Amino acid sequence: MPRATARLQVTTAFLAIAAGLVGYSSLEFMLEAIQDDFAMTPDQTIVVGQISSGAALVAVFLAGALADRLGDRRVLEAASALAASGAVLAGVAPDYRVLLAGLCASGIGTIAMAISGVAVLNGTYPDRADRARAFGVFAVIAPVVSIVVPLVAGVMVPGLGWRPVVLLWVAVAAATWVSTRRTIPPRRATGEEGPRVELVTPMLAGVALAGIALTASFVNTNARTDTHSTSAIISLCVGVAALVALWVTMRTRRKVTLDQRSMRARGAMSVFAVVIAVNGVNLFFFTYLLLQYRYHQSLVDTALYLIVPQAVAAVAAVMGGRLGARWGSTPVAIGALAAGAVLSLGALAVTAESSPWVPVLVLSLAAVPIAGAVGPITQSFMELAPVGGVAATSSWRTTAANLGVAVIGVISATIVFDDLDADTAQTVEAYRQQADAFHLAGVICAAVYLLAAGLMVVHARRRLGVVVAGA
Repeated sequence: MPRATARLQVTTAFLAIAAGLVGYSSLEFMLEAIQDDFAMTPDQTIVVGQISSGAALVAVFLAGALADRLGDRRVLEAASALAASGAVLAGVAPDYRVLLAGLCASGIGTIAMAISGVAVLNGTYPDRADRARAFGVFAVIAPVVSIVVPLVAGVMVPGLGWRPVVLLWVAVAAATWVSTRRTIPPRRATGEEGPRVELVTPMLAGVALAGIALTASFVNTNARTDTHSTSAIISLCVGVAALVALWVTMRTRRKVTLDQRSMRARGAMSVFAVVIAVNGVNLFFFTYLLLQYRYHQSLVDTALYLIVPQAVAAVAAVMGGRLGARWGSTPVAIGALAAGAVLSLGALAVTAESSPWVPVLVLSLAAVPIAGAVGPITQSFMELAPVGGVAATSSWRTTAANLGVAVIGVISATIVFDDLDADTAQTVEAYRQQADAFHLAGVICAAVYLLAAGLMVVHARRRLGVVVAGA
């Protein structure tokens, strides 16, 4: 494939992956205005933030199955159209229910876009070194979005309201649709034909995952209300019922669509666990909380403080891809995770009297290995993809990432948040307690990154066995 064509396809993939991040990053700045607009209760507002992202997981396996069958172009076209339509519906919503429907539709569209986007990125560069560099640039998307979108949303919401912000979502989805039409060839032009699929098993798997994720989100010790208890019970029942139905279906059908080949490969479970782990802790998020609760910064001011570590993360992500191309993705991931564990302990340097720039500096240093590991880990996971199952493998990667956020992320964030919010009085004792909470956050991150590094070693050894056997 000519390099110019490859770059255009990668641009399409990056747009597709960025769509969901743009929505997620801006929604938090919109929630307070949404609550006032619809006179919602705090419980309803939390549901808006949780259920839209959780419901999107319903399509996580379905999107991969359809992409492998119909081609990435068709899925990206349909998904970007759905994302844009959902965003428009949310933007003009006359009430809470229509808003929720629009957000769910947009979320389903963006998660399908991200799955196909990663598959396109993986398939554009058959050479492993080129692919490593591409995944390094892929890891830049999150920090760049985290710099730009909060600032834009933070300015737009107070002046124009929350509804114009969804135009950002529409713009990214529309740009993806146009770029897809121009750069991704139709399946018929490639001469490839995917296997015919049934859609029951991927749909049931998605419903089960969404139920588990929503249950973990609602079982949050900071939300001790009957509404959240009921929502958690309903989500759990739906998830378990779907899981049982999936098991029965897979036992009784001869051929099923849910592609598990990548997960049956040697070393798959260890790297799957790594993706769960690294997405379950987030020193950026803990620093974000500290700046708000300890230093009483506004959302916009917090975003400004975090520009430096996000910019550092963007540079480090590119370097991680380049090192992965030279030394291999797995060794770089192991080294980066080990370094991330050590540098996360820099959180212990924050004291009750520290200025806000101290945790920002700690985060900036830790951001180098944390961001540098993203591309190599993603490549290590996508190398498990069998022929004709790249999008399905991308679905499993998305599943692992969302399980990490929904399960480990909720637990770790709840533990740290309880200490940060236990005493909001501006006293030395309160500041000391909040500093201790940040210390705990750093220790949690260090432990998880160290565990992830060990799991990557296990993955490397098991994959080495595959190479030796193949030789």
